[in-house]
Amino acid sequence: PRVWSEIFVVAMMVGRVVWAALAASLGVALYTVPRSLVPATGTSVLFFDGVCNLCDGFVNFVADHESLERVKFGAIQRHGELMASYGAGDFAEGGSKALSSMVLVQNGEIHVRSDAALRAIALLDAPFNLAAVFHLLPTPLRDAGYDLVARYRYRVFGQTETCRPPSPKFERRFLDYVPPAEPSLPFSPPELS
Repeated sequence: PRVWSEIFVVAMMVGRVVWAALAASLGVALYTVPRSLVPATGTSVLFFDGVCNLCDGFVNFVADHESLERVKFGAIQRHGELMASYGAGDFAEGGSKALSSMVLVQNGEIHVRSDAALRAIALLDAPFNLAAVFHLLPTPLRDAGYDLVARYRYRVFGQTETCRPPSPKFERRFLDYVPPAEPSLPFSPPELS
């Protein structure tokens, strides 16, 4: 009887220590994982399926919650040659893995599938970047989930021919953005002396 109560007290103390250690580990992971996935310098380029509603939604979310504007966007359908120049031509239209994954290029490194998504999430403002902690899961498990969503994305989320009307700030983040030319005056202004 007394032995059981002592065992119970010890078990409760051990349980508290274990939960405290797990909470501390999670806190450390939430702090360090997103930071470890962000490149020290440079711009990240995110290539996405331009007709997929899920992909467009992800791009919109990244654009709205990544205030430092470190990510540029390009539709896979429009940038096959550029993707090939980065070494990601297999994922462009006509490639062996065409439109099977978003592609994130950071400092010349190519990231695909769940790695691309989580690295893009790591670039987001807090608290959204904390979701990058899922990068700790084994890659085969993460990629299996990514592939499942990718396989059914058109059926579940649909397709679109048009994207959201871009604001000037949003539009500047696309690879094919060309700034408007400054209007020329029909005459030369007089020189001031």
